[in-house]
Amino acid sequence: MSNYKILIVEDDPNIADTLKDMLETMEHDVIGVFDNGPEAILFLTRNKVDLVLLDIQLRGRMNGIEVAGEIQETNSIPFIFTTAYADSKTIAKAKEKGPYGYIVKPYGMKDIYAAIEIAINNYKLLDELQVPQLEAADLRSNHLYLKVDTKLVKVDEDDILYVEAKGDYVLFKTLEKGFVVNATMKKVEEKLNSTKFLKVHRSYIINLDKIVDIENTTLVINDKVIPISRSHKDSLLSRLNTL
Repeated sequence: MSNYKILIVEDDPNIADTLKDMLETMEHDVIGVFDNGPEAILFLTRNKVDLVLLDIQLRGRMNGIEVAGEIQETNSIPFIFTTAYADSKTIAKAKEKGPYGYIVKPYGMKDIYAAIEIAINNYKLLDELQVPQLEAADLRSNHLYLKVDTKLVKVDEDDILYVEAKGDYVLFKTLEKGFVVNATMKKVEEKLNSTKFLKVHRSYIINLDKIVDIENTTLVINDKVIPISRSHKDSLLSRLNTL
């Protein structure tokens, strides 16, 4: 049996502790336990996680369905819903978020084991499909297909503000959304239109048309302050139409 890095999002401390014990008995690495959505989402942006076990009925500002929506938009991470409800309304809402599994409480260790193995296997099968994770369109179409969870999302290059490296992933930031893709900055740089985009730092590729202002070693795009490395500053300035 493989060992996975698993995040638990569950607001009942007794259930969370029991689930953690089960996972550790299976020799999985429980890298975090959160009782609310915002903290879990923040953790996911900063850490590598193989799987999320997510309670649907979270108390607080975000329920599990809403947390799943955020994961779907900004992370390429499989998740399994856990819930005490199996009614048609709850299941219909859950299906919209594309979970890799749905476990009804109370559950046992065999239920958790089976759900995790199937979820990870399905995720790997999807990842191995003969579809590139980052697919460049031809020069006439001016867009990219970004692999996000189970979908290929079409993004117009003109809508991309910047691309930011985040460990093994990259974040494509548009005005309205962020898309996290499993790719390297080198691969991204190769795919983007070089007349529009420029690498200004080891962790940032920017859309030149979106720059608001530049000051010394930083630039601003849509209120985001982005560093400019010394090795890239001359290249940036040479691309700007200055007076």
